[in-house]
Amino acid sequence: MSDEHADKASACDHCGIFTIPGPLAVQSAWRDITFEPVRDNIWTASEGIYRTIFVEGRRGVIAFDTLTTPGTARAYGAAIQRALPRKKLHTIVYSHEHLDHTGYAADLAPDADILAHELCDRVIRARRSDGQLPATETFSGERQAYELDGVRFELLYPGPTHGDGNIAAYFPDSKLLFMVDTVIPGVGYTFFPDWHLAPYVPAMRRLLSLDWDIFVPGHFWITDRKGFEANLQYYDDMAEVAQDAIAKGIDPHDWEAVTRYTQQNLDGRWGHLFRFDEYCAMNLSRYMQHFLTGGWGIEGNYHVDPTPF
Repeated sequence: MSDEHADKASACDHCGIFTIPGPLAVQSAWRDITFEPVRDNIWTASEGIYRTIFVEGRRGVIAFDTLTTPGTARAYGAAIQRALPRKKLHTIVYSHEHLDHTGYAADLAPDADILAHELCDRVIRARRSDGQLPATETFSGERQAYELDGVRFELLYPGPTHGDGNIAAYFPDSKLLFMVDTVIPGVGYTFFPDWHLAPYVPAMRRLLSLDWDIFVPGHFWITDRKGFEANLQYYDDMAEVAQDAIAKGIDPHDWEAVTRYTQQNLDGRWGHLFRFDEYCAMNLSRYMQHFLTGGWGIEGNYHVDPTPF
C-alpha cells in the first residue's frame, strides 16, 4: 500500500470505541492476508493470528467476520477480490460481537447484508461503535438454515461460550464447521476474556453431533474432530486441576505458586500445546477465580441443554 493511500485511509478511518483524537496508525495499517481454498467453494483467510472463511456463491461472495481493524478489513476485502475477481461481496456473517472479529463492516463492505444472532446484534446496537454496522437480519434460538446465492449452510448457537451470540457456521455438504474464539490448536487466550466457563464445554460438545471432519477456528490453524475433542478435554482437565489447586491452598493471585502448580499438574499431558508456557498458568488462574467467585454474570452460569443438534 503506498504512503499516499495509507494517509488517505488513516484520515477517514473508523475509530471503533477509541476516544483519543486523531487517526491511529495501528488501526489503519495494512495487513498481508493469506488465503487458500479449504473444500468445495469455501476459502480461508488469515493475517497470521486471526482466521476466518469466505464462500463463493453463484453470483457473489459471503464473508464471515471483518477481521481486526479498518486496515485489516480493507486488506481482507482485497484478498477476497484477488481470490474471486469480479464477484461482489454481498453478505457478511458476524460470528459474535467483539470488535476484533466483527468491528469493521463499514470498511470491508458497507453495502453488504449482515447476518447475526440477535444476542450479538443487541450488543452491537447498544455499543454504537464507529465502523461496526448493525445486522440487517438476525435470528433467535439455536439453529437457522440458509440458502443464499446457491450456498447452503446453518448458523448454530450452542449456548454461551465466548462473547454474546457466538455462533458456529455448519456446511453440511462440505462437512465443515467454523467457529470463532472457542476451540483452537493450543491453550486458551491469556485469562479467557469474556469466556463463559461453566457452559463452555457442554455447549461445544453439542457440535460433535454434527457430521463434519474439518474445523476452521478463529485463530491459527485448521484442525479436525480429533483436535477439537482434545482441546475440549484440556478444559475439562483445567477445571479439575483448578479445583485441586484451591483445595490445596494455592492463591490464584500468587503467580509463582500458580505457575509452579501448572507445570507440576498440566505439563505432562498438555505441555506440547501451542503457547502452553505463555498462557497455561493464566488459564489456570482464571479457572480458579471462576470456582472462587461463581463465574461472571448470567451467561457464565447458564446450564446448557446438552441435546444434540
